[in-house]
Amino acid sequence: MTAARRFPLALVLAIVAISTGAPFARWAQPAPAIAIAALRVAIASAVLLAAGWRELAGLRRIAGRDRPLVALSGALLAIHFGSWIASLSFTSTAASVALVCTNPMFAALFGTLLGDRVARRELAGIAIAGAGCAVLASGDWVAGGAALAGDGLALIGAASAAAYLVVGRRLRTAAPLLPYLGAVNAIAAAVLVTAALVLRAPLAALPVHSYVACAGSAVIASFIGHSLLNAAVRTTPTHLVALAVLGEPIGSSLITWIAFGEQPPLHAVLGGAVVVSGIAIGFVIRPAPRAGNARASRG
Repeated sequence: MTAARRFPLALVLAIVAISTGAPFARWAQPAPAIAIAALRVAIASAVLLAAGWRELAGLRRIAGRDRPLVALSGALLAIHFGSWIASLSFTSTAASVALVCTNPMFAALFGTLLGDRVARRELAGIAIAGAGCAVLASGDWVAGGAALAGDGLALIGAASAAAYLVVGRRLRTAAPLLPYLGAVNAIAAAVLVTAALVLRAPLAALPVHSYVACAGSAVIASFIGHSLLNAAVRTTPTHLVALAVLGEPIGSSLITWIAFGEQPPLHAVLGGAVVVSGIAIGFVIRPAPRAGNARASRG
């Protein structure tokens, strides 16, 4: 099999792998959401550090002034997983994962604080995604306040994921990928374990299937899924990889429907479709080059 065929297959497998994160979190219940999040990132950290042990010394290349940013990245990752996994207890998987996919929208907004310019196409995408969020929220308002709270938690998960990516933008170039991700996940695990202890959420004596589910999400969704994405992006244009990632809400919803019989509500399907369309239009799908520019590039 040629590399050109192998890596699109890797991309498909990556989307399937990351789509298991939400179903695994569902399966881990009745374990508390904070415990599920803590166990997932703790196991992911151990796997990442073990896989990248040969490059652990590369963490020393992170400048002293940047090390507080590593801690901040870990804290933001903890907020992301803690809030997003909690959202699954209140709203549907379709709504939760679609809302988490709005993180490019938040990244663009946060980027403006750093002096980045938001293009008109990105503003249009934000507006469309915002309309999709409104459809989700209106349907969940009818369904009950708990579902609306789940939407809010999912949006916090999206915003914290975007902030995590913005903060870590330069750190990942200063250190090897696997040790860096392992260190950030270890910090996130420390934050979440501390929060679980403060909230008196049990981490021990959980049902066996809860530990299996947390390990599954750490290995399949976090390690395998994101490793395959990094492999695919080497030979596949980044914007196509980003477009493929928008298949996660569909994959997660289908897996949850098949495994747990959770049929996505109509407003979540409609709102999620609008959200994903807005993100695709604003941040992923590139406009076709003008004819004059195309001729110039060939010349």
